Amino acid sequence: MSRPLINKIDSTDAVVLLLVAAALIVFLPVKDFDFVSFDDAIHISNNLYVRAGLTAEGVKWAFTTTLEGNWVPLMWLSHMVDAAIYGTHPGGHHMTNLILHIINSVLLFLLFKKMTGAIWRSAFVAALFAIHPAHVESVAWVSERKDLLSALFWFITMFAYIKYTEYPSVKTYMYVIIFFVLGLMSKPMLVTLPFVLILIDCWPLDRLRQTALSKLIIEKLPLFIISGVFSVITYFAQKNYKAVISLNELPLPLRLGNVLVSYIKYLKNALVPTELSVFYPRMETVEAWQWIGAVVILSGISIYAVMSVKKLPHIFTGWFWFLGTMVPVIGIVQVGAQGMADRYTYIPFIGLFIAAAYAEVTERTPVKLILRAAAAAIILACIGLSIKQVRYWQNSTILLTHAAETIKTSALLYYNLGTVLAEEGKYDQSINAFDKSIEIEPSRVNAYINKGVVFMRIRQFDKAAESFSKAIAVKPDIPEAYNGLGEAMMSLGSHETAATLFQKALSLNPKYPKAQSNLDMILKQGNFSTHTD
Repeated sequence: MSRPLINKIDSTDAVVLLLVAAALIVFLPVKDFDFVSFDDAIHISNNLYVRAGLTAEGVKWAFTTTLEGNWVPLMWLSHMVDAAIYGTHPGGHHMTNLILHIINSVLLFLLFKKMTGAIWRSAFVAALFAIHPAHVESVAWVSERKDLLSALFWFITMFAYIKYTEYPSVKTYMYVIIFFVLGLMSKPMLVTLPFVLILIDCWPLDRLRQTALSKLIIEKLPLFIISGVFSVITYFAQKNYKAVISLNELPLPLRLGNVLVSYIKYLKNALVPTELSVFYPRMETVEAWQWIGAVVILSGISIYAVMSVKKLPHIFTGWFWFLGTMVPVIGIVQVGAQGMADRYTYIPFIGLFIAAAYAEVTERTPVKLILRAAAAAIILACIGLSIKQVRYWQNSTILLTHAAETIKTSALLYYNLGTVLAEEGKYDQSINAFDKSIEIEPSRVNAYINKGVVFMRIRQFDKAAESFSKAIAVKPDIPEAYNGLGEAMMSLGSHETAATLFQKALSLNPKYPKAQSNLDMILKQGNFSTHTD
């Protein structure tokens, strides 16, 4: 008579099964989700190379493009494989993200179990990684495939490194380099991995007992050199894409203030992940009390971590894992309008989970039971919050509505929401969203233009003309505003005024086909002469 199945499953198998189950409970609904308006069209639905599947031309493009300011060929290849299997059906692409996230969660558990020998503490780290609400963005957003794929190679590189520490040789070191480069080809955020390898030399590998720190640093020089090369490639790719914000636009003191406050906000989102958003606007001013408070908190924890390195090495490794891996995305080199992003936490938050999970615990049974109950409560709370957070990613409208209502002060979010609502034919709601965008930022010219387009669609031509006129008053060199006003005036019967406006649009952009078409059409209808301003 065979033994019950439960007796045949050891603790490691049980943890793996629980991690898979928890991830599925939280994320399985994504199989029915749509693509969202943030980047998914660029990455998949409107990308002809990706839509064609895995082709020779597509592979060549993947290895040569720096679209969106990044050289990430493996990410593009993964999307092409998905397109070959699922076409442009969103569910399949979402499921690939979920599968990668589950694999990453299991690898993280096995990695720390191997390094520390502590099964349940390693399970706690992996569980938080698997179901933390801040990680929803990386999983539920198809375009963040780069997070998942790069993390996969991050963990494999760490396994290869552990193998190298056990059996040092050129061959085992080459495996470290190969997997590291593959990770960088998925997302350049892996440039901090050599630094993390030094941290795990301190704890849990404890290599500093037998090897000098200087030797361990020299040992990783090839990895640091590779990181430097990829950092330069990424910087110039983003600069050529015009994504890098100049020091004139964002001065260094304000930049540093944003960095300090963002670290504190990330800590808050790790501990109380209840007000998450797809977009967090960059702070335009940082008050003295904010950056002073941030300096006190960050330096205080850092000093404590350094002073406790011998007694509590897990805090040292975990804290500086968090601080260090955030450096490429914390805003010292500012790219885009966001101040921070949940997707940036996918690897860095592991450091905070480490610091919390491996604390020395008294052997007293009541204390251990309380801590285990607390750990279980934290995991259950994260599952509940993540289930709620996942629902916001069903489609662009739900996502942007939630984000705009959460942030409340982002003109960009309301503008994007208005655009999505207009595409769905929800014109009244769209106009309200554009009005909120303009209320927050009266100079947001595109909100006036898109609002005018909506009024044109619902045949309220006088209101359309008013919106386009306001756009011109805000920024007089936008050809789309003159063309829109011309179409409104033409619909109101003012053909001669319309012709003048179309000509103005063409003077600003001679290769503006819509304005040229409108001008040609109106000239055929009446005896208007062309002229230039």
